[in-house]
Amino acid sequence: MVLSNLLQNIIGGVSVGATYGLIGLGVVFLWQSIERINFANISSAMIAAYLFYTFYAQLHLPFFISLVASIAIIAVYGLLLRYLLFEPINHHGGGELEFVVATVMLSTFWLSAIKAFYGGVPRPFPPVFGEATSFVRIGSVSIPFVYFSVFFVVLVLICALYLLLWKTMIGKMLRATAQNKETASLMGINVNMTTSLAFMLATTIVGIGGILLAPTYFVSLDLGAGPIGVKGFASAIMGGMINPFGTIVGGITIGLVENFSALFISSVYKDVISFVILVVVIIWKPRGIFNWTTKED
Repeated sequence: MVLSNLLQNIIGGVSVGATYGLIGLGVVFLWQSIERINFANISSAMIAAYLFYTFYAQLHLPFFISLVASIAIIAVYGLLLRYLLFEPINHHGGGELEFVVATVMLSTFWLSAIKAFYGGVPRPFPPVFGEATSFVRIGSVSIPFVYFSVFFVVLVLICALYLLLWKTMIGKMLRATAQNKETASLMGINVNMTTSLAFMLATTIVGIGGILLAPTYFVSLDLGAGPIGVKGFASAIMGGMINPFGTIVGGITIGLVENFSALFISSVYKDVISFVILVVVIIWKPRGIFNWTTKED
């Protein structure tokens, strides 16, 4: 029984924690591109989950169409965040504070809009990643199949992001723009296009993270704010706000800590413990625990 609990919590913590890391990646992408914290970006997780639920469970569209439509809408949402929020604020002389306040207000708007349209009761996520009664047996231990399927999707996404950022010209353009916009522009890189792509990529990653977290947290308002958003930010901070792989490791660490907190202490305190870790990291290692790179000022 002890071995079963340990293995289940390790696999579950890695699976959910890697998804926290995906949400953190959305934070990292925008921070690297515009050096702004975008709280409205976290709402992408909730919006994407509700969109997929609407298309798949209510409109009975095929899985692939529901997924692609949800992700496409979230990508466009990212583009709109740039042109309807970020650019107007910059144009009128606003800075970081004004942008943060505006994104907090927009995030609050989405929470209220979703609650008004769908109600505040969490809805069960369709079993597209495996039935709740499906288990994988490892010796005498039974592990929910959904943990493996979600982690597999996260692993594929991480590999795809790695190939995009480090093996393609688009990735080189994104990284060059993040390091120095002026120099990138002088080298012929379309900074305007790469900035738009960063906004879209950030909301898309967070949106996919929301869909992957929905089997655990249900289709609920929690996906748009509260503990999940904080854990996404905590993952990004553990990666120093600049290291994508450190962000994923940070997310996995948080997932493992909260699972073992629930196992050995109490599930009531797992979020509190995660928040305490975030505060300690900010105080002790403000540049991140899993930050293996340095950024020139």
